[in-house]
Amino acid sequence: MTRKPLIAVKDQNCLGCNFCGHSVACALKAGGCIGCAACVIACPQGARSLKPRRGHPKIIGFQLDGQTYSAEGPVSILDALCEQDRATKAFEPGAQQLQALCGTGGCGSCTVLVDGVATRSCVTPLREGMEIVTDRAVLRQTGSRRMVTLLRPAPHYHPSVFAHGCNYRCDLCHNWNLTFSGTGSLMTAKDVVSKLKLNDAEDYWIGISGGEPTLNRAWLIETIRHLRQAMSDSRIQLDTNASLLTPDYIDELVQAGITDVSPDLKALEVETFMKVTGVKPQELARRYLDTSWDSVRYFHERYSRKVFMAVSLPCHPRIHSKSELEAMAASLVSINPELRVTLIEYQPAFRQRDWPFLTEKTMEQARQILVSAGLRHVIVQGGQAIPRAVDPLDISLTSED
Repeated sequence: MTRKPLIAVKDQNCLGCNFCGHSVACALKAGGCIGCAACVIACPQGARSLKPRRGHPKIIGFQLDGQTYSAEGPVSILDALCEQDRATKAFEPGAQQLQALCGTGGCGSCTVLVDGVATRSCVTPLREGMEIVTDRAVLRQTGSRRMVTLLRPAPHYHPSVFAHGCNYRCDLCHNWNLTFSGTGSLMTAKDVVSKLKLNDAEDYWIGISGGEPTLNRAWLIETIRHLRQAMSDSRIQLDTNASLLTPDYIDELVQAGITDVSPDLKALEVETFMKVTGVKPQELARRYLDTSWDSVRYFHERYSRKVFMAVSLPCHPRIHSKSELEAMAASLVSINPELRVTLIEYQPAFRQRDWPFLTEKTMEQARQILVSAGLRHVIVQGGQAIPRAVDPLDISLTSED
């Protein structure tokens, strides 16, 4: 095994918010750190990192799809699978192996069968003698599950399905406390529809957001189909970073029943994209970036009469230069100047809580850049229209710990 066992450690910058204690799916309480990095990804202070584990590793034997293997531990099931080239943590269109993309246990895309039980491999320790099954046909029989928060009260006046887990690592993540939370309810599509308690008279619009809802493709398609069956006349909107939306995936989403989509385009240049999303290496960042822009083109060219699309452009002058905003606008104009575009104010959040709020004047100047480039339908979402992001110290005050 080439990957040496790792352990998560915290530094002096730790806030003591205990998000890693009560909201991260951590193996520590069950027997010790496995170096899965879930707490590193989720820490709002960036105060946790992985270090090589001292001492001699433990050799762990296990069964994988009927064959015997071993790995140096402590280690997660996922890392053991990656060592055998049976899983990957990066998006690869058409890949045959398991693709585990969120790393925090939220999306469920890394699910395998362990001794006959559906298990999230990214946050589960590898144990001696485990029998692991990764065969997709077998896994489909167990049903897809994902960590979900259902939102109905204000400001979510319509039923909204928030899917935990994301393949981006944005320092300005506005919904970080849900996105990177790996503890809570794992739901099937049937669970979602049942617990939403949909009402034909009121629920004419249903939203699916996150996090990144598209990470677990089987779960998302099943959920949309069940929502459509339950509410045949309702509109179903998907908010997405669009980084995984290849044409075949888009076709399947439309066939399942989405009526509205809001692709979130973070940048045009790969360097800016990497700065915003924290995605590395550059090759993966380029793949995500190109896929997101291509999805907008495909939705417009193939489904403009069937699916309403409003493109989101989050922006902040510390990230996006005037020239890049102009170039982004020009790229959208080349698709269609009539595209609906929402310019979203990046607010201080997560690991960039010290950033300034933007003024209405700044956002209006950004809007004028897009309009001057030829976009005819640009609105601004900012200020009080965006609920404030959760502060990690507020979480510590409400924690039972």
